[in-house]
Amino acid sequence: MPGYDPNFLAVPVPLPDFSPALAGDVLRKPDLRDGVYADYVNYTVAMHRGFRTPLFAALSINQKLHKTTETSGYWRTDSRIGGENQLGRGYYDGTDNPWDKGHLARRETAAWGETLKLAERANKETYYYSNASLQHANLNRDEWLGVEDWVLDLALDRDDKIRSFSGPVFGAHMRTIRPDGQPVAFVPSAFYKVVYFMNRQDELEVRAFLVPQDEEAMRDRRGRRTYNYQTYQVTIAEIEEKTGLDFPEVLAERNPLFFNPSDTAAALNVTSFPERREVNSRIDIVRDNANPRALDFADDEVDVFIAAAMINPRGDERAGEWVSIINLGAAPENLDGWTLRDGEGRRKELSGTLDIGEAIRIGDLGAVRFANNRDGFVQLVDNRDRQIDRVPYTKAQAQREGKPIVFAYRELDYDAAGS
Repeated sequence: MPGYDPNFLAVPVPLPDFSPALAGDVLRKPDLRDGVYADYVNYTVAMHRGFRTPLFAALSINQKLHKTTETSGYWRTDSRIGGENQLGRGYYDGTDNPWDKGHLARRETAAWGETLKLAERANKETYYYSNASLQHANLNRDEWLGVEDWVLDLALDRDDKIRSFSGPVFGAHMRTIRPDGQPVAFVPSAFYKVVYFMNRQDELEVRAFLVPQDEEAMRDRRGRRTYNYQTYQVTIAEIEEKTGLDFPEVLAERNPLFFNPSDTAAALNVTSFPERREVNSRIDIVRDNANPRALDFADDEVDVFIAAAMINPRGDERAGEWVSIINLGAAPENLDGWTLRDGEGRRKELSGTLDIGEAIRIGDLGAVRFANNRDGFVQLVDNRDRQIDRVPYTKAQAQREGKPIVFAYRELDYDAAGS
């Protein structure tokens, strides 16, 4: 069945509704299903009539039926929606134009079907301007791609069936563009993605993400390789607040983050609401309320940092791994009772004093171990169980044999430095 099937999963999930504030901005035309929805193979969109961009793309994914298809397609206008209600070719073309046609229903993820022909058709039907939004090339091919890859590779589901809602967020102070001969178009300030599936315990699981389209994200394509991944796991309620959409209650109930204070949130040491979790790697994505989040944070109070780490040494990996920490504070730090921790929670006890400006290399890491073929992180925790520093590393960084990863200068591009 083309388009969005609310019964695709074992738990029925209808399309989002529209808040009273948004309802008047929804494009309504008689050629659309129920006057609102444009159905394509494996996905459905609803359009914003003022911004001429999708409010959401609701995508069904069947990993078991995924096929490798052609990587390109011909972009076209959906006549049911009308060219005047879509940002067409003129907004994306041009050699100096930094704006990509950001697929909301991703081509590669949508390309599935019982036969290769059906998968090819699904692939080609993602190339409608009604499925595109103004995404800066440096975001579309970097931070947003990171979230899309997480969805494509998702292995937490029970039956290889996944659903997602994706769309733009328009802020109070939006950028605008006006190509020659075209009306002004507003540029989204962020993009959201809500992902849901049946887990192996036969329960509905939900994750929600917000990816800012800000100056930092648009500056370069280093977001997936260096310190700031620029992706946040957020609550369904925050996305609703920012978009005017009303997502099905079942999704909000199964979201693992908190929008308001509660006894459960207090027990997990959640102190800011709505809760946002910065995603530096896949390991950071919170699964449920049992996820260990009870650390206090003293990152801004104690100026001791993880400066570098040898994740993938040449020769004996266990003997060659090390972590360097540095004190950039105004006083010596007593390290007695402090611990280094890896992404699996294994610990190395520290001791001694770290003088002002002093850096030490910790070579015997005890139980701490690093994966040289996947992403992870290194965490520094003091004797009061407060996080002092935490630095992620990517799979690409971990595979660089014999090259330390430098964290002290978080904006440094390792390759560009020629090291």
